[in-house]
Amino acid sequence: MKKVDIFVGLLLIVLSVATWITAGNFPSVGDTDVGAGFFPRLIASILLVLSLILIASGYRRRGGGDEETGQTSWKRTLLGFVCTFAFLALICLCGFFLSTPVFLLGFMWLLGYRKPVPTVAVAVLVTLFIYLVFEKVLQVPLPAGLFFE
Repeated sequence: MKKVDIFVGLLLIVLSVATWITAGNFPSVGDTDVGAGFFPRLIASILLVLSLILIASGYRRRGGGDEETGQTSWKRTLLGFVCTFAFLALICLCGFFLSTPVFLLGFMWLLGYRKPVPTVAVAVLVTLFIYLVFEKVLQVPLPAGLFFE
């Protein structure tokens, strides 16, 4: 049994239920069933199913599974959550365009990717891709942050 998989699966279930409940308060558009909360609820449903699969796979792994989930895995898992919450706080202050590449670089470093050119390229390209999808295609403004308003 891998305790980290079970722990992370339970946290993701809590997150998906909270997202489902929050998305229920989003306004709907006219008489259609598809409103602002449809996509977040869809993602929350998928996350819930995948979390249950993660928990089940954590229970299936018996015999020798706990050796690789030592102190380092717990520290990295908790540090990953802390970095994610710090990223959310930085978006409010510095905006999406400064916070996202910094977060991606830090998270890739946390996961063990240390080559500078590919990590910088991935961070910049992912940020650019998200910008193009949200700002240009969906016409949804990304947060500018308190410093740049």
